[in-house]
Amino acid sequence: MLKGMTLSFEKKLSAKLGDFIGKKLLVAFSGGKDSVSLLHFLKKNEGINSYRVHACHVNHLFRKTSYWDEKFCRDICEKMAIPFVSVRADVPRYCEVKKLSFEHGARIVRYRALKSAMVNFNADVILTAHTKNDVVETFFIHSVQGSSVFSLKGIAEQDGLVQRPMLNISTDEIYEYLDKYKIKFAVDETNADENYMRNFIRNNITNALSEFRPGFENNILGIMNDSVKLDKYIGDKLKPLIDTSDSSVLSIKREVFDSLQEIEKDYLLHFMCAKVFRVERRHIEEMSGLVESDYSVRIDLPDGYRFEKSETLLRLFHKRQVDKFELKKSAGVSNLKIPHIGKELSFSGEWPEKELTVRNRRVGDRLKSKKLKDIFINKKLDLFVRDSSLIILYDNCIVWVENISHDDTITLSVNRKNLEL
Repeated sequence: MLKGMTLSFEKKLSAKLGDFIGKKLLVAFSGGKDSVSLLHFLKKNEGINSYRVHACHVNHLFRKTSYWDEKFCRDICEKMAIPFVSVRADVPRYCEVKKLSFEHGARIVRYRALKSAMVNFNADVILTAHTKNDVVETFFIHSVQGSSVFSLKGIAEQDGLVQRPMLNISTDEIYEYLDKYKIKFAVDETNADENYMRNFIRNNITNALSEFRPGFENNILGIMNDSVKLDKYIGDKLKPLIDTSDSSVLSIKREVFDSLQEIEKDYLLHFMCAKVFRVERRHIEEMSGLVESDYSVRIDLPDGYRFEKSETLLRLFHKRQVDKFELKKSAGVSNLKIPHIGKELSFSGEWPEKELTVRNRRVGDRLKSKKLKDIFINKKLDLFVRDSSLIILYDNCIVWVENISHDDTITLSVNRKNLEL
C-alpha cells in the first residue's frame, strides 16, 4: 500500500466532514477496529475542519477482558489528546432484571451512557462506527427474528442526535485504513461465540455469501432502501393520525383506524411500537387480532408495554400507568403529587386536615351503594381511563373518584410533559 495514496475509506469519510464543522463530536469508542478507525480519522482531520473530538467508552462488565478494553481506549485517547470518559454499567444484571436479550439491553444502556456523556462534554452530536457490514447483518437478523417489512430499512444514518457516518464503508476498507496507518485495535473474543445471532450470521451467512457472490451486499442495501422509501411514503400519510399529545400514551381513534387498508393498519401498529421496543411480525398480528374483539381488552407486549382496544381508542402505554398503587395523604397536607402518572391533587375545605388514601381501582370497589365498575361502564369510560382514574378514600370508604365525582374542594391537575412513554 502506498503511504500517500488516498483510500476509499478516507474519501468516503471526508465527504461527511462538512456536517461537523465547528461542532463538538462525541465518538462511541469500543476500541474495536471500526470505532478506532473512525476516531483516528476524525482526530487526524480535526484542525482542518474546526471541530472537537471527544470519546466515550461503555464498559458492559460482561467479559473478563472488559477492563483491559477500557484501559486500551483510555490509553489511545490520552496518546491522541482526546477528552475521554468511561462509563461502567452492569449490563448482564440489567438484562436479567428487565428480561431483555443481552444485545437489546446493552444497546439501551449504551445509548443512555452516551447521551449522559454528551451532556457532560456539551457535545453537539454522537457518532457511532456502524458499517455497511453491520447494516447487512442487521437485515438478516431482522428477517430471522420475524420482523415486518417496515423493519427492513435497517440502521438509519441519522437518528436525532446520533449520526452514523460509516454506513457506506465496508470491513475490507476499514482493514485497509488500519493497515496504512499501522493502527492497533481491541478484539472482542465473543465475536467467535455463535450463540449470538449476529456472530452466527456473520460467520456462516454473510461471509459465505461474499465468497459465493461478491458485492451481494449492494443488493441487500437496495431492498433496505426500498423499505426506507415505503416507510416515508406511508409514514407521511399516516403518522399524523397518531395522537401524541399525551407524552405517556400513543393513541389512534378506532373509527379512523377501522377505515384504513390492512397494510396501513399494520404500519400504524408497527410505528407505534417501534418507538419503544423491537417489533416483530407476531406483535402486529397479536394487536390486529385484538382489534377485532367485541370487548375492551388489552395485551402485554415486550419491555412492560401494553396495547389496548377500547370503545373509542387504540392505545399503547407502559403498564406503570395502570399498575396498582396506593399513597397516603397526611393530616395538614393540602397537596399530593402522584409523579409516576403525572397527576396532582389539591384539597381545600375540610380535606387538608384529614388523613386520606389515594389509589387506583380495585376489584369490588363501591361508591356509596353502587359498584364502581358499573358506574364506569354506564359512563362509557374506556378501560385505560377506568384503571388510571384516581380514587380517594377516607376512613376506608371511597369519597371521590376521578371522572365521576364533582367536589369543588378537591381539584386535579395533570402534567405529563416530563413523563416518558
